[in-house]
Amino acid sequence: MIAKIKQNWAFIFLVLIVFIYMPLYFFLFSNHSHKVTEIYFADRITAAHRILINKYNKMNEGKVKVIPIDFANYDFSTNERKEILARSLRGKGEGIDLFAVDLIWMQRFAKWSEPLDKYFTADEKKRILKVALQSCYYDGELVAAPLDLVQGIMYYREDLIKKTKNGDQILKLIASNNITWTDFIKLKDRLGLKNPFYIFPATDSESFICCFMEILLSIKPDYFEVNGFDFNTPEAKRALQFVYDLINKYNVSPPEITNFTEVPSFKYFIKNNGIFIRGWQSYDKDFADAPFDTVKQKCLRKTALPYFADGKPASIFGGWNLMVSKFSDKKEEVVKFVKFLLDDESQETFFKESGYYPVINSFYENPKYNAKYPGISWFKELMKSGIHRPANAEYTKYSKIMSFYFTLALKNEMSVTDALAKATSAIKTEKVVTKEY
Repeated sequence: MIAKIKQNWAFIFLVLIVFIYMPLYFFLFSNHSHKVTEIYFADRITAAHRILINKYNKMNEGKVKVIPIDFANYDFSTNERKEILARSLRGKGEGIDLFAVDLIWMQRFAKWSEPLDKYFTADEKKRILKVALQSCYYDGELVAAPLDLVQGIMYYREDLIKKTKNGDQILKLIASNNITWTDFIKLKDRLGLKNPFYIFPATDSESFICCFMEILLSIKPDYFEVNGFDFNTPEAKRALQFVYDLINKYNVSPPEITNFTEVPSFKYFIKNNGIFIRGWQSYDKDFADAPFDTVKQKCLRKTALPYFADGKPASIFGGWNLMVSKFSDKKEEVVKFVKFLLDDESQETFFKESGYYPVINSFYENPKYNAKYPGISWFKELMKSGIHRPANAEYTKYSKIMSFYFTLALKNEMSVTDALAKATSAIKTEKVVTKEY
């Protein structure tokens, strides 16, 4: 109910921009407004966004002005943001010229976007990381431009571990970026701490499905190529059973996580002095504007996620792609702004200020950046284990079905086997899930 109310208010806000603010603006500034092309850009506006938008507006003062529409991290979940954007674009997108989409939404939003092949030369495309660009195509056509990438990693509290017996030795193991799930689970007893050990978002949400897929694709990297969205398989059962066991058998994760999306999970982790948390490599920047505890957050360190000894390291790629609204009458100006966001300096700003992976090759190849940011070599190595979620126009619908049933299993409201079977059946029939299971 609360989420629905927030969605409605956010949609009303967009409508107000169109029907109240814009006419008022034109009325008050009629002598000047005809000279300025206004680009309405919908995204979660981070520190990097603000810096770059201000810079671009100053560069183009009197000609072009980018006006941000902010989907704040604390006010909108990823799913809420998706639905608000979709509702606006279904209404022909008045008030939005450029919008950012989670890379897994790209196929769903393609029908509302301007094809971009004619705007980008072959050389311009070559500048972009292949792993980023591959998420921007639909039916062989470029319909988006990547803005940034994130990747699933694990954070840990170095200060808490260091104080334990053999703490320095354990820290070396963790920092090796090469720990199996078996050894990770054993660490709980080795550390001897009563703090929450491993936190991850495990409620009915896409963030939980990211965690599940990292387990599943560690076991079988080509799972979706072979099985599609059929989860009546030994590999899927092993994956979901393992997530269940983290909470209900090994007791390394508290039951509370079944109620958490990403922001609440991080808040719980900080407040309760958790030891490990699954997150994105941008977490140390994501909460800078409204930190939960700056002292504790300064003690966080990054490492790779655990993996199965008989499998392969796997961590999900996330991130945001830019789409030009097909309803916009300023497409040329919007594309110029997109290219500005993809230049070397802008991409460095996204990394420096917001913690995102830049999506251009030069950042990883230029000795200047490697000397300036020593962590680049680690990112390049970590990217080798990066995986994309399956590309499917119905992915967001299928993901919702999966998270609904799989979370019920974690809460002991349904068996793991039944959850997998019901999710598979619902996906095949595209049945809308409800609490009446």
